Amino acid sequence: MKKSLQVVKAIFKAATTPVENIAIDKLDDELSPNMRALRLSIQIADTLIAMGVPTADVVSMSLDVTDRYCQRKVYFDISSNLITASQDRGNNREPLTLVRHASTRTVNNMTVQTVQDLVRDIVRGNTSLEQAEERMEYIKKHPRKYPRWLSVTGGALISTGAGILFGASPIILCIMFILGAIVSYAIRILAHKRFPIFFTQIISAITITLTAALISWLDTHEVIPWLNGTNATLIVIGGIIMLVAGLATVAAVQDSIDEFYVTANARLLKVAMMTMGVVAGVLIGMYIAKQFSVYIELYTAKSISQGYWYLIGAAVISAGYALSTQTHPFGVMVAGILGTLSIWVYSLIVGDAPLSLIMASGIAAASVGIAATLFSRLWRTPSNALMNAGIVPLVPGLTLYNGLFQLVGNSTNTYSFDQGILVLFNAILIALAIASGVTLGHLVARPIRRSMVRARNSIISS
Repeated sequence: MKKSLQVVKAIFKAATTPVENIAIDKLDDELSPNMRALRLSIQIADTLIAMGVPTADVVSMSLDVTDRYCQRKVYFDISSNLITASQDRGNNREPLTLVRHASTRTVNNMTVQTVQDLVRDIVRGNTSLEQAEERMEYIKKHPRKYPRWLSVTGGALISTGAGILFGASPIILCIMFILGAIVSYAIRILAHKRFPIFFTQIISAITITLTAALISWLDTHEVIPWLNGTNATLIVIGGIIMLVAGLATVAAVQDSIDEFYVTANARLLKVAMMTMGVVAGVLIGMYIAKQFSVYIELYTAKSISQGYWYLIGAAVISAGYALSTQTHPFGVMVAGILGTLSIWVYSLIVGDAPLSLIMASGIAAASVGIAATLFSRLWRTPSNALMNAGIVPLVPGLTLYNGLFQLVGNSTNTYSFDQGILVLFNAILIALAIASGVTLGHLVARPIRRSMVRARNSIISS
């Protein structure tokens, strides 16, 4: 009985002892280089996977770090946003396992490039473990990025470039730029407040659609003379392209091809939810406008704008997207060139048949994937960033809008549900063709780039 009381007193004393009086050794002072290397690889993976880098590339770079600094091999896996690094240290020692949940981050391609440069220096043996840890910590605390107003301008340029692509009037272009800047800024504010992205897409799409309806009403009733004869439909189309431009469809398709099915499914589901948000927002906006007898008409243009304006529009779209994702200034210019390449190839192939739209989109995207992969290292910009920017002009914003229009109806209160579903299905096929095409181009060009790098290194060494 006496012994039991002593045990109870000891437990009570330990429970009531202030935390500051308990001596706790700092873990960092006792971590082995092996464990520090595992931690560094996890930090690198956390940074890259949250910014949409394909899973196979992230795993490869993380294993490059552990192969350089660890004596034993490390098992590395990424399932959706769960990162696991595990090392079997033999029969006589316990294994080491680190698990981290990848936190959501705003895409910053300059940070991605800096991390890739760090990994490249580690592989070449130019950086010690301590130096690599210090550089990674500096990257996390001092990321290179543009001012918020400049990245917001990038989002506005996506919408404006879409207007140029389809031949909008100068007045509509100005409205698209201002509205795009407002919506881009609102999206960033809501993301900072951790507002669900699905509802953010809905609110943004409703705002864009109702603004277009207001412009259409002002045009119809001749309230403002300089708005007469404008095409408010392009405001919605530009807004759709701006909202769906940042979807990680390419990374999801590439993860599927690389057999990271869990991560691919998670990314595809996120893409689907964000797209559904845009669809729901546009439908709600069109329905509200229709209740007030305000109609946004079907855009029946068969082709993009005449002359060379469509090339300029594509360049503005891709450069704007690259700017909004914090791409290096030189990379922004290259992105504009790739956007021009994609729409030029598309215009050469496209015809009147629906199948030709899908084939033209896939081939144009493949050309972007090849060019971005072959020369990304020369341009000091991640190939994934250039590919995503280059294919934005191919986004089927017009097809998506026309499909939604068929569901809601026009000024004569007629609509065609079956036709609308068919057009929306066509938009899905175009999107899959774009993602598959750019991924195929990347896979074809990757071994060619490795051969080019080896040839260059052998010439330099000799």
